[in-house]
Amino acid sequence: MRLATGPAHADPWTPLYAAGFLFAAELAWWSIEPRVPAFSELPVLVNRLAVIALSCAGGAVLAGLVVLAAGAPLQGGVGLELVGVVAAAAALAVVATVARLRVR
Repeated sequence: MRLATGPAHADPWTPLYAAGFLFAAELAWWSIEPRVPAFSELPVLVNRLAVIALSCAGGAVLAGLVVLAAGAPLQGGVGLELVGVVAAAAALAVVATVARLRVR
């Protein structure tokens, strides 16, 4: 599987790969996490499947945006570098915020 065949061409199937990998990871985690009796109840199962499906769809949309951005005919420069720095800082802020959240 190749996600790109060269610098000017990104694979249009990349969003599907991203959703599939996320789905596989979610199912793998589900298979090894500790069992709780409430997980057997139908509303909990439906809610969890819906969250997994929405997460995979969101991952596919995000991957599609990355593929579109990768194929955009942009010239380099200070503006593009600034966008990259802001995006990296935002990603770091999201990771730091998630890491500080307490699980109740």
